[in-house]
Amino acid sequence: MLRRLTHLALTVTLIFGLVAWAPPEADASTTVANLQTRLKAKGFYRGAIDGIAGAQTQQAFMAFRKEVGVTRSFSWSSSLDGLLRDYVRPWLPYRHDEPDRVEVNLSRQVMYLIRGNKVQQVFPISSGNGQPYTNSFGKFTNARTPTGDFKIQRHVRGERISYLGFLWNPWYFTGGYALHGSSSVPAYPASHGCVRLTMWDSDWLESQLWVGMPVHVWYEPAGVGPTFAPNADLGIGGSAGCPNGNCDRVAFQDRGGRFYLWDQLSHNPAISAFFYGNPGDTPFSGDWNGDGQKTLGLYRRSDGYVYLRNSNTQGVANITFYFGNPGDIPLAGDFDGDGYDTVSIYRPSEQRFYIINKLGADGGGLGAAEFSFQFGAPGDVPFVGDFDGNGTDTVGVYRPSTGQTFIKNTLADGPADLAFVFGNPGDRIVAGDWNGDGRDTVAVYRPTTGVFYVKNSNTTGAADAAFDVGYLQSVVTID
Repeated sequence: MLRRLTHLALTVTLIFGLVAWAPPEADASTTVANLQTRLKAKGFYRGAIDGIAGAQTQQAFMAFRKEVGVTRSFSWSSSLDGLLRDYVRPWLPYRHDEPDRVEVNLSRQVMYLIRGNKVQQVFPISSGNGQPYTNSFGKFTNARTPTGDFKIQRHVRGERISYLGFLWNPWYFTGGYALHGSSSVPAYPASHGCVRLTMWDSDWLESQLWVGMPVHVWYEPAGVGPTFAPNADLGIGGSAGCPNGNCDRVAFQDRGGRFYLWDQLSHNPAISAFFYGNPGDTPFSGDWNGDGQKTLGLYRRSDGYVYLRNSNTQGVANITFYFGNPGDIPLAGDFDGDGYDTVSIYRPSEQRFYIINKLGADGGGLGAAEFSFQFGAPGDVPFVGDFDGNGTDTVGVYRPSTGQTFIKNTLADGPADLAFVFGNPGDRIVAGDWNGDGRDTVAVYRPTTGVFYVKNSNTTGAADAAFDVGYLQSVVTID
């Protein structure tokens, strides 16, 4: 205990001894006690509300600055008051099978403690500085924090002295790399590769972490950060966040064949989860029985069959039939305005659509196409929607290599009626009526970050809303 107190005193002296802080204004909103209360409510401060801007309070200032991306400092400025007032904890991607976990953001130098897929606490950290050092085998290596998906493997309570120095309460997540308390947690990466926490945060986490707990360590992709919602009730689809309650919804498929239906696409969604089909099946959706509800369909390349179900629940298919040629991509839409969706084909080898206005019979095939036309280029990805609001569906193609989208308002040969850029290479595209105006517009799911980007107009420009939905595989529209 004496050694721990010595290290804590050293922390205060070396890191905070030269920091003098006073509220820039005398009003109640900037008193130290008030800031401590507000920072605690937002998950940045875990100390006493004592009105003293000591080391623990100053590290809370630093954590907030790191998190919102402003200049890193152990002091407070009145310019941060509005950011703190409006701050909403980031909606990090859902990890559906790991609702309780630790996420380490090396770009921002913060660590998130997550419970029930919601960020509960934000901690300042210091990770590997990238400099060369001599490891335990006497060889030179670089001080880098490993990235990836881990679990806590073992824990040592209290002090541990390694060949590199002092560690407090280390939680080892891979090899000799640990989350641990340290007497030095500066604004920048400074460790040999471990994730340094403050001594008091390390103590606080003793009752929060456990052996086997998932730990994910990552850098933010270029140009992408955690989505900070400007309004916790922001949403599309369902009854909230939709002006007339008549907006489309989405379902996401994971690699194990499980679907997650967002009854309301929002940052606090009610999710129904169910299995349907086999891993590797290609999902799509449509209103197969004219009841006004889109439900799932699957195309199984291994046997060339379509499996359609009339409810978004676990169970067997209600309709099955043979479908297309190897390599065909299934599409579904109401192409003749009769209130029923049917399954059609896009053949990438020909860049040709085959539009069919009847469902296949059980055990049979789809039959001849009513419309057949070429549209797009090699590598394009097809999608369907009612883009002009006339009550019938037409087609579009997305070019993953460039982010270009091309839309037709007729089922015939000819150039695109709309062309614009939206999304990044590798995105998954769908179309839906996200704001209830009767016209379908595009949205993209970015599997590398787990974010779904929605646009309310078929034009070039930024997304109108972004939602962290987790690391999944495919997305389909459900209305």
